[in-house]
Amino acid sequence: MQELAARLGEPAVRIETESGLLQLLRSRKLEAEVVEVLCIFWIAAKEHGYSPAAELAESIVRPSLLSDLLAASLGLSVQVDDTDLKEVPKGFEIPDDFDGVQGVDLPRIFRTSMSGLEAHSGLPFVRQMAFEWAENRATYPDAPYQGDPWHFTRSLGDGLVGQLSARAALRAISAYLRALAVAKKFWNMPSKLTDENSLLALPLHPTLALLRPQRPDWFPASANFDGDTEAIEATFRTLIASVEAVRPGDELISFISPVVISMERCVEVSLVRWSQGLGSSVDDANLAAHLDAFWTRAGMLPSAAAEPISTTTIVAPPTLEQLVDKDCKAWPLAATLDFDRIGYLQHDLYPSRLFFPTMPGLHEVEIAPRDGQLEVKVEDQVVADFSYWNAGWGPARPKQLRGNCGTALISRGKAYREGASSEARSLRAFYLWQMRTLHRSGSFGAFSETLTVGAMFV
Repeated sequence: MQELAARLGEPAVRIETESGLLQLLRSRKLEAEVVEVLCIFWIAAKEHGYSPAAELAESIVRPSLLSDLLAASLGLSVQVDDTDLKEVPKGFEIPDDFDGVQGVDLPRIFRTSMSGLEAHSGLPFVRQMAFEWAENRATYPDAPYQGDPWHFTRSLGDGLVGQLSARAALRAISAYLRALAVAKKFWNMPSKLTDENSLLALPLHPTLALLRPQRPDWFPASANFDGDTEAIEATFRTLIASVEAVRPGDELISFISPVVISMERCVEVSLVRWSQGLGSSVDDANLAAHLDAFWTRAGMLPSAAAEPISTTTIVAPPTLEQLVDKDCKAWPLAATLDFDRIGYLQHDLYPSRLFFPTMPGLHEVEIAPRDGQLEVKVEDQVVADFSYWNAGWGPARPKQLRGNCGTALISRGKAYREGASSEARSLRAFYLWQMRTLHRSGSFGAFSETLTVGAMFV
């Protein structure tokens, strides 16, 4: 999608690319398919100075609440034809395949959202979505489910997850969008609420959509994370020193990435910087075990946006009291972003890769794209930047690995950790780290997993 968007910004190939994409847009049969193609034009407009063609609005043959938002962000006015919308018949029964695809071909969050709206309003949101699912089956009568993902992953062995988008998911997401349109037209659901819920169907998070994969210069040429805890921490210190050499005065706040990927062995490492005050009742040797829940159950950073499709994400930092562990008096300097405006094509990033500064005590922090990376700003001052890179290629990955990509959050100076505590001079800094090693004896069986954790003071 990014490469096609880039072509729309190149004069030599713009007309040819635009013509092909408009033809593609007119041929789409599902609302979610239309949104995906519109995202290409949207990226081109935001990143490459593309001005939408006059016929773009006329080429949207399957409009939805979400395509309307994207069109409005592009400065287009779309005449919506909703004459084909109808309420679910009273005698309609939810088909078995509707429930069967939930949590398999697509996340359960769409059905869960419908259930929540139904519980709040008493209106048949789930049945409406199921009805739309049954109706759009005829869109692809010969292949309503399209293909077998195991065709791509079976030869790679057991326990792998495919990086594939299923037609069943596009049908279900389209049904979700149509159910919201019915609620707006027939059930008087407020426009603000329908727009807010339609963002769940975004294929790309508007802020993350402009990220470009680029492995940083300081990334280790060889990552030797073998050996005992002392050897592993020596490798981590080398990584941190590499960052400091390239970025003097800046600090590595978080780093999460596979560093070894092969058919027999995979290694994924995670590193997050923490601060610790006085009065800890936990020995340093037991610190990593005490904070182990951070990797799976830590709180997320709540986010919002001034406009539905804004490229700037606004984060409301937690208070220090919410962050600090009362026993060890420590708190993380980075935490993961919440699921607001989540992009369903970007699951490799959610949630484990999206670490941003916690910055307790502040009112708000802005995250915005710039030159393929993300900048973290406080009142127009850039305090950190976020980058990502591809760390593994192929149609699948072991399910224990939380993504086939890596990310890093690096500070701009020390401003990101100032003001969190009145005892700044007495604070200690450490990195909480985790190493996940997957291994199998052959190239087909399931991977076994070993987790190693530690806390490394700096």
